[in-house]
Amino acid sequence: MKVSNDRYMLDARGYACPYPQVFTLKVIKELKENSIIEVLVDNPASCDNVPAAVRKLGHEVLEVNQEGNYWRIVVRKR
Repeated sequence: MKVSNDRYMLDARGYACPYPQVFTLKVIKELKENSIIEVLVDNPASCDNVPAAVRKLGHEVLEVNQEGNYWRIVVRKR
């Protein structure tokens, strides 16, 4: 979902790994360079797996914050 110019949100809450990771990589592939995507996850393993997967592809993880019972992972596409 597009939030604003070059900023997107992917709500992957309710899915266990590897689905949040797969969804994130699929969406990032479609974005322009320097776009920001916020990924919402509620599976604790996704907090490690999603950032690791995007870093491996050269993207920048800007933050990983817990917000209540879920986490927000913010990534800049490189």
